[in-house]
Amino acid sequence: MNAPPHRAPRRSARRRRAAAALAALALACAAPGSAAERRFEFAAATPRAGDAIAGYLTEPEGAGPFPAVALLHSCLGLPANRRAIADRLAHWGYAALFVDEFTSRGLTETCAVDFPEAVADAYGALAFLSRRPEVDPTRVAVVGFSQGADAALSIAATPRAGAGPRFRAAAAFYPPCANQDGATLRIPTLIIVGDADEVTPAADCERLAAAQPAGRSQLSLVVLPGAAHEFDDPEFAGGQRRLGMALRYDADAAARAASALRAFLAARLKR
Repeated sequence: MNAPPHRAPRRSARRRRAAAALAALALACAAPGSAAERRFEFAAATPRAGDAIAGYLTEPEGAGPFPAVALLHSCLGLPANRRAIADRLAHWGYAALFVDEFTSRGLTETCAVDFPEAVADAYGALAFLSRRPEVDPTRVAVVGFSQGADAALSIAATPRAGAGPRFRAAAAFYPPCANQDGATLRIPTLIIVGDADEVTPAADCERLAAAQPAGRSQLSLVVLPGAAHEFDDPEFAGGQRRLGMALRYDADAAARAASALRAFLAARLKR
């Protein structure tokens, strides 16, 4: 049988408030300072005429070659804490490329429409990273958020065949798991979702986990109690409703998710 999804234990209100304060402090201390960031442009794997994608690259100190992470944003665009996410990954030892899929296309959000370009954008980011001498092209993961997590799961379900660089692992924060209903994930995959998420329900991800081959599942599922959609973005502190979506930042859930991601990347991108 497949292992059940990991569910973080629930806490009392007072303990949750104390844990949230400590979590926020831990996140602030996890990546001291701000690493240098550089902006690049590169093509998607299947570019249309005039399509150039921007990406913001943050690297660890030292010479490398480093493992790397390609980051794909949600349907709302680059998150308010983009730099903090990249700095944290660099502090952990990863080159982090945050892909900006909207600016060059004149988009501000794609929440009410499909965005099939995301997978090709991810592979464009992979090709860009793989050409850089300070990156180890055999140790690159894709990490996506909501819409970007949908692309990450698509990549995990149908990884690139043949020659050329490949993603070694995928991580999906609050993905629409229903879009991969019944699919078998073929590379190591981490899904992190809140059980209070009204946009991308955790139940869909639990069904996806249950559908994986018994004894051969590539999926690790973490369900965070009380966490809503965009639980890791401080822009939504106190909770907001944006384009019909209930979004709410949760510092405790964000810290737990960061810890799970760090352990997953360490295990899957090791030499």
